[in-house]
Amino acid sequence: MILRTDITEAGAFNKPHGIKGEISATLDYDIDLNEAKCIIMDVEGIFVPFFIKSVRPKTAETCLLTIDGIDSEQKARQLSGKTFYLLNSDIPEDDADGEDGLYASELIGYTVIDSILGKLGEVTDYNDSTDNILLIVTPPEGKEIYIPVADEFIDEIDIDNNTLHTSLPQGIVDLNN
Repeated sequence: MILRTDITEAGAFNKPHGIKGEISATLDYDIDLNEAKCIIMDVEGIFVPFFIKSVRPKTAETCLLTIDGIDSEQKARQLSGKTFYLLNSDIPEDDADGEDGLYASELIGYTVIDSILGKLGEVTDYNDSTDNILLIVTPPEGKEIYIPVADEFIDEIDIDNNTLHTSLPQGIVDLNN
């Protein structure tokens, strides 16, 4: 049995995202829900664990969740506005190394500089409608370039100078042309 003293409020559900049960959630903490054992919800006064099937980051404060047993837009809609909790053991203490990750939304306005191609343009938006998040880069000539957000393509994110340094595979910038 999960007691109120075993859990901490961690966020709230927003609205469904799509028709397969995925739901947007706002987080109270900078945590990776992939590392949480489960999320806890108050169901008629009893704290019940729900197991996370998948997590996709959306913005710095929100993510898209798929929860075991929630497989339709109607079921996800029933969670809208409800608070969820995490086990105290799943909430990390402050990062000892002080290193925080960035979300795609925080890269808007950054200049993309590739190690081979040079300056590609500015990140103007991102697309998170698929499993692979894409940065939308607009060069001066205006033809958008889509760059997958993948560790193997990103060499450095320079927060002080708002630049994103990449090593893109040959031909990737020509895929949308």
